[in-house]
Amino acid sequence: MAKDIADQAHLNVRLENGRTVEEELRRLGVFSRMLDSQFSVMGARFGVDSLLGLIPVAGDVVTGIAGTYALATAIRLKLHPIAAVQIGWNLLFDTVIGAIPILGDIFDFFFKSNTKNFKVIEKHLTRKAQRHAREAASARA
Repeated sequence: MAKDIADQAHLNVRLENGRTVEEELRRLGVFSRMLDSQFSVMGARFGVDSLLGLIPVAGDVVTGIAGTYALATAIRLKLHPIAAVQIGWNLLFDTVIGAIPILGDIFDFFFKSNTKNFKVIEKHLTRKAQRHAREAASARA
């Protein structure tokens, strides 16, 4: 139990923007679920990204632009530059492949770039928060 609390302590770290890590992750999580897995039909999960992807080219451009929210979040939170590169690659890959008729629609259903980008941000933000918490603890000691 105590280990779980220690493992989750980084979620309460307050970031430069005044929000906690948990608040940032919750906000981005809602957005990525809406785009990638909001709906379910016969156990298959999909989101707005898959639906808009059915509109040739324009749908993928719109969801690609919406996906830049994750990139903007990584930059705003001053995460490691490799996080922005990973997110940018996922967005580019999803937008380009998703724009291919039929194959792109199938690809959009399975690739879920927004969920991947959420995990990238979660990993990098968690590391940043843990480092910040360790530094704060060292300063108090």
